[in-house]
Amino acid sequence: MIRAIVNGDDFGINENVNRAITECFERRILTGTTLMVNMPRAREAAELAHRYGFAEMVGLHLNLTSGRPLTTPIRSCRRFCRKGGRFNAYFQQHTLTRLSISRREREAVAIEIEAQIRRYLSFGLPERHLDSHHHVHTDRSIMRELMPLLMKYNFHSIRLTRNLFQQMGFLKRVYKKNFNGNLKKSGLITTDYFGSYQDLLQMGDELPDNALVEIMLHPMYGPNGRLMDTKTPISEVSLLLASLNAELQAYPVVKDD
Repeated sequence: MIRAIVNGDDFGINENVNRAITECFERRILTGTTLMVNMPRAREAAELAHRYGFAEMVGLHLNLTSGRPLTTPIRSCRRFCRKGGRFNAYFQQHTLTRLSISRREREAVAIEIEAQIRRYLSFGLPERHLDSHHHVHTDRSIMRELMPLLMKYNFHSIRLTRNLFQQMGFLKRVYKKNFNGNLKKSGLITTDYFGSYQDLLQMGDELPDNALVEIMLHPMYGPNGRLMDTKTPISEVSLLLASLNAELQAYPVVKDD
């Protein structure tokens, strides 16, 4: 048996995803979701979470690669934003900038992260859990600015860097082991493993008994109106979890006094 946290990423990105994630909670497929607070449908997503009773299962999906930033300084950083002021994902596509950015960029990133945290809290969402779009929080250059803010705002849990797969070069393996080890030492709650449905499909039988695994889904409706995890029917995800005798769990909720 494994223990599985099943998260729906990209809540707030558009109406399709918002409706799909809401249905997944109604069908008890998801145990959590994470909100992209800078996207146009973020407020709608938060309202759906409160209306349908899953607000305590909504974390923050930090976003530094898609849409428009909440703050001004990062818009003039060309490795983060194009001239029109929208994120361009340049920094995340280059190894050197994923490891290190300039002081000016670090300051702009910290301002944007804090603004996204504050927007998340303004929606009355108590979970205090974080992951990120395109896994930017697992980049050294971003985590350096992120960690003090997680402590400042009393976040209690965070997603690992992906480790639920076998094909990995030596340097990447060392980086991931070190990154995940530091997260566990930070006092933040983490799982033992993190990956996608496809990762679990390939490695589920190899997981140790009682392992705590986070599975990342991207719920949406396909062209035929079918509920999907991108291109995989959600029903296949449920069947796999059942075949592994998975016990569904959620990240612990921290409420204000």
